[in-house]
Amino acid sequence: MIIHRFAFIAALALLPVHGFGSADMLSTDRQRTLATLDLLCQGFNEAAAVAAFPGLTLGNPEELVRGNTVYGWRRRLDFVDGAHASIERIAPEGQLRRLSVEYSDPWSRPLLLVLAAPDCVITTARGIEYDGEHATFLNQLDGQLNQRAESIPMNPPIPKGKDAQGTTVAVIDSGVNYLLPAIAHRLARDAEGQPLGFDFWDMDARPFDSHPVRSVFFPQRHGTRTASIIVREAPDTRLVPYRYPRGDMTRMRELIAHAANAGVRIVNVSLGSNKREQWTTFEQIAGQHDNILFVVSAGNNGRDIDSQPVYPASLNLDNMLTVTSSDEDGYPAAGSNWGPGSVDLLVPGEHIPAIGFAGTPLDVSGSSYAVARVTALASRILLDSPHLSVSALRKTILSMAQPAPGSFVSGGWISEPADLARERDAQSLKVSATTDWQHDASGSDRFHPTLIMINDSGWDGNEILQLIQNSADIIRQCGIDLLPAKMLELSAPNGVRDFSRSNAKLLTDKVGSQGPRVFFVRDTLDRPAFEAVTFGTANSKSNPALRFTVWITAATRDPHIALAHELAHVLLDDGSHTQSPGNLMHSDTSSGSVELSAKQCTRMRHMARLNDLLD
Repeated sequence: MIIHRFAFIAALALLPVHGFGSADMLSTDRQRTLATLDLLCQGFNEAAAVAAFPGLTLGNPEELVRGNTVYGWRRRLDFVDGAHASIERIAPEGQLRRLSVEYSDPWSRPLLLVLAAPDCVITTARGIEYDGEHATFLNQLDGQLNQRAESIPMNPPIPKGKDAQGTTVAVIDSGVNYLLPAIAHRLARDAEGQPLGFDFWDMDARPFDSHPVRSVFFPQRHGTRTASIIVREAPDTRLVPYRYPRGDMTRMRELIAHAANAGVRIVNVSLGSNKREQWTTFEQIAGQHDNILFVVSAGNNGRDIDSQPVYPASLNLDNMLTVTSSDEDGYPAAGSNWGPGSVDLLVPGEHIPAIGFAGTPLDVSGSSYAVARVTALASRILLDSPHLSVSALRKTILSMAQPAPGSFVSGGWISEPADLARERDAQSLKVSATTDWQHDASGSDRFHPTLIMINDSGWDGNEILQLIQNSADIIRQCGIDLLPAKMLELSAPNGVRDFSRSNAKLLTDKVGSQGPRVFFVRDTLDRPAFEAVTFGTANSKSNPALRFTVWITAATRDPHIALAHELAHVLLDDGSHTQSPGNLMHSDTSSGSVELSAKQCTRMRHMARLNDLLD
């Protein structure tokens, strides 16, 4: 929608300098911002600006240059009451692309930002609320600069909670969103329940996830993603979050001392820069704490950091592991750094499931997230062997690596760190009940899968019984009787109740790796996040124990149809779909898709007999 604002300029002089006009009028700050945008849209005439804002002081235009090319200009406007605005006109090669106004109050607190297209349509508008000198909320605004969505907290208090148990791990990053339950429940706290982390950027006890270097209106969120990977792959981690001291990196001395006093054994450092002088204090103090392992990122510049160093990755510390991201083949991922003199490990860090700042699942890629996976591995190792020295811990991790292709790192490649050091999880798996189902021995073409219900995952036995009966009605149209052999109830720790390849390996090892099995789990950690997953011959070659298993989540829609669909995949030993309306094997299961064709049934019986799935 195009918003016309030129009338605001003439009306502005009628408003008082401070306060608000009538209830249906915009505040002075918003009026000024919109009127300034109108002037900018008209080419920004100095005389018109001074007439619109009596007492206005204009700064000199500043050319915006990239290389040898001028791509726009910037200018500051100082209003009579001390408020000011920065205006920009972005026009590479003379082609207008964007107009912007950033407005700040007399105390230089950023209040409003407006971005507009060349036709002066506002594309983005944001505002910041304050409590005294502290920013409290970031708001998304409409074309009239009124709030249009829920406020985003900027530095909220940390919710009360209990101390998490487990390995104490520090994350030096942009902070974390500790309002999210997945993060809040894993925070390390003192005897009074106060969290142990700290914000060494703002120097307060609220290390909330925000990296506003590019713009306070568009803060980058990195630490929440990093921390979510650590606590997902090492659920018994006790998290101590730090917001790194960007303004004064000598504060790293205080930060690391703080971490040591908090009992931290592992420090995740998924950040870096090209300037060694920024990391001198870190190098000095980290080297003095030989009881802490620092796991750091090699960076994402796509270069050899032996010849073009990145810090802290290129520092020579005995209590440090430098990690870069690999593709599935063990080579460095596109854009990831390498260097056999500086980088220790290659670890998959591409398309890794994480939780974003808003609490929504997302995939992330880069060396930062490969680091988080090694931190989680180290956390699991220390949970089982808490008295390991840092030297022994480092050697244990390196011993888990296999030779990597090429000469990109010194220590090798860990192809799947989530599979390693999970003895405690494996020992926690217990079969709590077994139900043997008796069936009429007459008839043929009977299909006897074993059912495994993960306790505390949103399933109960009666629900599964009904689900099986309804699914059997669908499968029976092909002359096959679905008659489960037995149902196992399996107690599992929280971190094993969701499907992932690593969890699936643990669970299949526990219940046995032979025959068709259906696992009823809580959710999935895979990306893309499918409600149900089946493994046949083709997609289980790297892990044969998963062959002929079905994994169905508690959130599955039309679960009896979804289960029949997945069991048909097992019987067919084929993962393909049809687009025929109403067919069970349609790619999108629904209540109206339950039919199987005669051809599908013939092939189903043939393949099931061939794979010894029927008797």
